[in-house]
Amino acid sequence: MNKFLDGLASLRSPLNVLMVFLTSVIIWLLETGKYWFVMHAFDFDASFFTLMLMNGIVNLATTIPSAPGYIGTFDAPGIAVLTAYGVGQATAAGYTLVLHVALWFPITLLGAYYMAREGIKWSDTLRQEAGEENASRD
Repeated sequence: MNKFLDGLASLRSPLNVLMVFLTSVIIWLLETGKYWFVMHAFDFDASFFTLMLMNGIVNLATTIPSAPGYIGTFDAPGIAVLTAYGVGQATAAGYTLVLHVALWFPITLLGAYYMAREGIKWSDTLRQEAGEENASRD
């Protein structure tokens, strides 16, 4: 809870709020740009607004606890948004699955690279996580 409150404290300055807002808009537009580029590999045409809406709904849905990689919580709402805007079920499913991989794979590969570069082993992270859970119970 303290970390959350510390994070909110950083928003006391109007300049910080503006910077957070502008950075968020840029990030969301760039991510939606990836949605748009991937769309061109498929036989449908959706507006940038539709893809922005899909981006928002999918990102909100991925806050629900799920399997690693947001399997299901990313795909189901993405398909639902596209079908609501007239994209066929099979096309929407194919697009959403390819998009999911296109978003997931690069950042996962980058994380694996930095883990290897820093000499971090997966078993080390599991041990550390187990230690933190035990400490929080005490």
